[in-house]
Amino acid sequence: MELEQQFELPATPATAWPAFKDIALLVDCLPGASLTGPAVDGTWPLRFDVKLGPIAAAFAGSGRVQFDDAAQSGRFEGQAADKRTQSRVKGAAAFALAPGGTGTVVQVRVDYALTGSLAQFGRPGIVRELAGALTNQFADNLARRLTPLTAAADGTATATPPSENTAPARPLNAFGLIVQVLKTRWQHWTRWFRQRPPP
Repeated sequence: MELEQQFELPATPATAWPAFKDIALLVDCLPGASLTGPAVDGTWPLRFDVKLGPIAAAFAGSGRVQFDDAAQSGRFEGQAADKRTQSRVKGAAAFALAPGGTGTVVQVRVDYALTGSLAQFGRPGIVRELAGALTNQFADNLARRLTPLTAAADGTATATPPSENTAPARPLNAFGLIVQVLKTRWQHWTRWFRQRPPP
């Protein structure tokens, strides 16, 4: 399945780009994700915890990242498996930064495959909206981490480099995201119903 996402950051590409090369920082900003150790020959050991109601999954795997400094773009490739549900995921994500408004526009294109018992939750419509909600959370977290860096670039604060954290992350509450998606859909349908012309 292919997904395309876009979000904006309140920092210039010159300020945001170093953050995208800080794997520990990016993982820390992604809900449910964590590093399980340092990189070995360019491969990062990763873990992604997700909870969907009574179902809990812990995907353990690894990934590699390639960067193009000139184009301020990169590509991540990885795979992981959850022993409890016998599910596996494999995919790649390409990202690129560009100036936009007063900050940076980030384009992300994801191509992944999910197999096993959790694949039953992979309906395209729901997955796309869940990906959008997860992207928004990631963008908000990253924007907060970039705030002191932006202030430092403006000469109004001193930037503090993030520390590498390999502690397990709080599981991603997929059920909560689904509720959020359904709530948004309901509000959209209600607004459309109220604004439609009378018969």
